[in-house]
Amino acid sequence: MPHFVSTEKETAQNMNDMTSDFACLKVSILQKASRISDKVDQITIGPDSIACDENSIQTENIENELNSCNVDNSKKCYNSKSEAKVSTRSGITFSIKKILLENERHRKEEVRKAIDHRWKQMEESRRAMQKEMTILRSTMAKQRVQQEAEELARLEAEEERAAQQSEMRRKHEQQLHAQREVERKQKLEREAEEHRQKIKEREELIGKVTPLQLMFRTKCEDIGMLSNVCKDKKTASHVIAPHIVKLKELSHLMDLISKRACTGELTQADVDAAEAIVRHSETVLQLFELEIERIDAAYDAEIARREYEAKQAELQAEAEAKRNQNNVDVQDSAINYGTQFTDNQLPSEENKGTEKYDDPVCAPQESVSSVPQTHVVETPVTNVASEEDAKDILDNDSLQLCLTCGQFLKSHLASYQDLLKSDSSKKLLFEWRKAINIPVNAISGISGHHLTDKYDKLHQLLAGKGMSNNSQSVQGVAFCKDMLAKKIVNQGETLISSKPKMAFPIAAVAVALWNDYPDFGVLLLAHFHKTSPYTIPIFPARYEGQSDENYSRSLGYRDSENGDMETEDKYLKRMSGLMRLYVSIMVTRQRKGVTKDHPHGLRNAWRWLAATLNAVPRAELADVYATLMLDVLEVAGNALWSAYPKQFPKLLSLLTSQYYLHMQKSGAAGGPMSRLEAFLNNCISKGGIPPPEGQLPPNFW
Repeated sequence: MPHFVSTEKETAQNMNDMTSDFACLKVSILQKASRISDKVDQITIGPDSIACDENSIQTENIENELNSCNVDNSKKCYNSKSEAKVSTRSGITFSIKKILLENERHRKEEVRKAIDHRWKQMEESRRAMQKEMTILRSTMAKQRVQQEAEELARLEAEEERAAQQSEMRRKHEQQLHAQREVERKQKLEREAEEHRQKIKEREELIGKVTPLQLMFRTKCEDIGMLSNVCKDKKTASHVIAPHIVKLKELSHLMDLISKRACTGELTQADVDAAEAIVRHSETVLQLFELEIERIDAAYDAEIARREYEAKQAELQAEAEAKRNQNNVDVQDSAINYGTQFTDNQLPSEENKGTEKYDDPVCAPQESVSSVPQTHVVETPVTNVASEEDAKDILDNDSLQLCLTCGQFLKSHLASYQDLLKSDSSKKLLFEWRKAINIPVNAISGISGHHLTDKYDKLHQLLAGKGMSNNSQSVQGVAFCKDMLAKKIVNQGETLISSKPKMAFPIAAVAVALWNDYPDFGVLLLAHFHKTSPYTIPIFPARYEGQSDENYSRSLGYRDSENGDMETEDKYLKRMSGLMRLYVSIMVTRQRKGVTKDHPHGLRNAWRWLAATLNAVPRAELADVYATLMLDVLEVAGNALWSAYPKQFPKLLSLLTSQYYLHMQKSGAAGGPMSRLEAFLNNCISKGGIPPPEGQLPPNFW
C-alpha cells in the first residue's frame, strides 16, 4: 500500500532541522548586535529612533556583498575591519554567512532527499496501485464471467420453465377447447333433439287440432244447411240468432287456435280448448236440430190449418179464390221478371270526365303499348272497374290494360280455389309460400351469380318442378305465380320504399320471369294496379256523398297497426316504393343472350307520363302527383331522354311551364313540390338526367 504519511522518525528529524536553523539565526542576530553595539548610542527602533549613519549602512552592505557568494578563500580579499567573525570560548572563529549558506545547502539537500524519498514512495504506491488494480480487474473479470454464466444459466432455466409452463397451458387449453367442443356438440345435439321433439309434439298437436277444426267446420256447415232447409226461414232466423252469436264466439276461438298453430305456439291447452269448442258446437247443433224439428212441425201444422181453411173458403167462394189465385200468379210473374244490366260497358271518350290541355302530350307512335301477349281467354269484363273508376282513367290504353289484367286476375284466382279449400293441401301451400319468400327476400345486386341462383329457384318453382303431374300441380303452379307476383309487389311497399336501390335487382328477376311466363307478367301488373291505382294511372276523384274513409281506401290508404288510417307520410313512402319498382321494370335491360322484346318496356313509362300530363292535377293530390312524377323521372328520365331526344325535352318543358305552374296556382306547396321543382330546374340547366342510382350495368348477369 502507498505511504502518504511521514513516519515518526522522519518527523523528529524535521523538527531537529528546524530548531538548528533557529539556533543559527539566533547566533547570527547576536553577532550583529554585538558588532554594532559600540557604534550605536541612539534609539534605532520606534517613533523616537534616529537615522543610522550612511557609512555604517554602506559598510554593512559591503560586508553582505562580500559574503553573498561562495568564492574560494584564497582568491578573496577581506577587509579585516569590515569582516564579521564570531569567536567561541575555545577560540574558534567562523563566518555566520558561511554557516547560513551551509545550512541552506544542507536544507536544500534535505528537501531534495525528502522530495526524492517522497517521489519514490509515490512511485511505489503507483506501482502497488497498478498491481492491485490489475489484480482487481482480473478478479472482477472473473467475477463478471462467473456472474454472466450464472445469469445465462438462470435465464436458460427460466426459459425452460416458461416453455414447460407454456406447453402445459397449451395442453390445458387444448383440453378445455376439446371439452368445450364436446359440450357444445352435446348442447347442440340436445337442442336439436329438443327442437325435433318440439316439432314432433307440435305436429302431433296440429294433427289433433286439424280434425277438430274440420269437425267444427262440418258442424257449422250442418247448422247452415239446416237453416237453409228449414221450412219456416223467418222463424228459424229468430231461433238461430242466439246460436249464431255462440257460434261466432266459438269460431273466433278456433281462429285464434289456428293462428297459434301457424306460429308454432300451439299447446295441449289449445287442443283441449278445440275439443271443448267441438263439444259446444255439437251441443248447439243438437239444440238447433231440435228447434228446426219443432219449427218444421209447427210449420206443417200451420200449413195444414191454412189448407183446411183454404178449402173451406174455396167451397164458400170459389170465384173469389180463383181471382185471388190469378193475382198471386201475376205477382209471381212480376217478381221473376227483371232487366239484366251489365257493368262491362266502357265509358266513351266524351264522358271520361278529364279536362285536357290545349296542346296535349301524346306518345310517339312506337310508344303505344298493348296488352302483353299471353294466353288469356277473352271474356266479358265484369266487376273489374266501376263506372266511376273508369272515368278517372286517363286514356283508353290504360283503361283497356287495367280491365284486361283485372279480369285475368279474377279468373286466375278462381282457377285454384279448390286447392285453397282442400285441407290436405295446407302443408303444400305452406311449403310453396316458403319456397317463394326465401329467394325473393334474398334478391340483391351482389353479383350476377347470386341473381342467377335466385332466378333459377323461382323459375323451377313456376315450371312445376317437384310437383306431381295432376290437377293439383296445375293449381299449385297457378297459386305460385299469383303468390310470387303478390310478393314482388309487396317488396315495393316494404323494402324498396326504404331502400330504393333494391328496386333494380328485383326488377331484373321479375323481367326474366316475365319473359318465361307471360301470364305471370299479367298477374304482376294486376297486383300493381290493385295495390296502387297510380300505376294505371288513376287519380280517383271524390264523388258526391262519398265518406272520407271510403275515399281514402279508393286512393290506396291502409289501416295502421292501431286500427286508424295510415299517415300521409307512410302512404306517400309506400306509393313511392311501388312506383319505383314499377318503373324499374320498364327500364331494366334484358339478360345476356335474351333476344325477345322487353315485355313491358320504356314505352309504358312514356305512356304513363303522357296520360298524367294530359289531365288537370287536383290540389288535394298535389303531393302524390309531385312524388310519383319525381320517382318516374329519376328512374326512367335518363333512358327516356336517350330514346326520345326530341320529344322528351318538350315533355319536360310542358311539365315545367304548364303542369307544375298549374299545381302551384291550385295552392299546392310542400316538400314533394319543392323537390320536384329543384329536380326539373337541375335537369333543364344541365340538359340531361343522370342514370338512376343502383341501376345494374349492361350484361350484369
